[in-house]
Amino acid sequence: MTAPRASILVPTHNKATTLPLAVDSALRQTVADLEVIVIGDGVTDDVRVVGKELAARDSRVRFLDLAKGPHHGECYRHDAIVDARSNAIFYLCDDDLLLPEHVEDLLTLLAEHQFAQSFNAFVRPDGSIGFYACDLSRPESVRLMLRDDLRYNAVSITGTAHRRDAYLALNDPWDTTPEGAWPDHHQWRKFFRQPGFTGATSDRVTALQFPTSADGRDRWSPEQRLAELSRWHDVVTSAGAQDVVDARVLTGLRADLVMLREAHAVVRWRLARDEAKLKRIRAQRRARRDAQAARLEANRKARSLRRLFRRGDSPPARRSAVARSQVGAARSEVGEPQQSG
Repeated sequence: MTAPRASILVPTHNKATTLPLAVDSALRQTVADLEVIVIGDGVTDDVRVVGKELAARDSRVRFLDLAKGPHHGECYRHDAIVDARSNAIFYLCDDDLLLPEHVEDLLTLLAEHQFAQSFNAFVRPDGSIGFYACDLSRPESVRLMLRDDLRYNAVSITGTAHRRDAYLALNDPWDTTPEGAWPDHHQWRKFFRQPGFTGATSDRVTALQFPTSADGRDRWSPEQRLAELSRWHDVVTSAGAQDVVDARVLTGLRADLVMLREAHAVVRWRLARDEAKLKRIRAQRRARRDAQAARLEANRKARSLRRLFRRGDSPPARRSAVARSQVGAARSEVGEPQQSG
């Protein structure tokens, strides 16, 4: 049997309503020679039924019905990669969608790179598109995601692909994500740390994400999630789907550009305001230091004059009068009031 050109991994646990739409979008790729591996991590009964039906309906689908693993069952993704029949590993969440040219687009990038992603975007409930903008060909983008002092990620599960041989060469497989970390970010950093890492980001959005944790979707019912994904599934499977998404992407980029420019203007104003405030504070501190130094110098001169006249030959009354005169002059230098009488 000829090996497929791509293997698409779909981790799942309890999304029985949206799983069929996600898998269908994977099977509708322009590259038909592929396999879809549905990784069941302690699935619910309804997901089990759906998974078996999907595998029975299309021989390109395999359903792995596994016991619940630690966390999100990340270790099972390693097992699926080892068992995969192609050298191109793709990822798709069970409530996201792929556009028809997604696999074809990233296979072109994987021919020359170890790691590739669609231009990373997500769909808001109102239908507008936002972005996790990134360019994996820029070392600066990669270094940003490697920083331990900054919680930042621009490479998701859905829309990402890598070569199987590059993954196996890591000798550091998918494992249980440490507390407080993101599973995708935790794993992708293993690639990014390699001295010879090569990555690429597509110019097009060919994968659509519908984040559960964003815009209140975590409070939606399964029926609401299904309704949203069904509407977009109709778009993705219609003629000219990429053109429709490209138009929405352009609208989203324009909106983001306007907001970015406005935010930049506000930041510049705040920086200028804070810089002016800092200059005033520094000037006040210098003035206080100068005044204090002048007072200390005046006091030093006054003490010197007192010692001088104590040792002098002039009559006591004259010495006292001269000393008072000199001390008064010294005090006047720093603006201290002179005593009379």
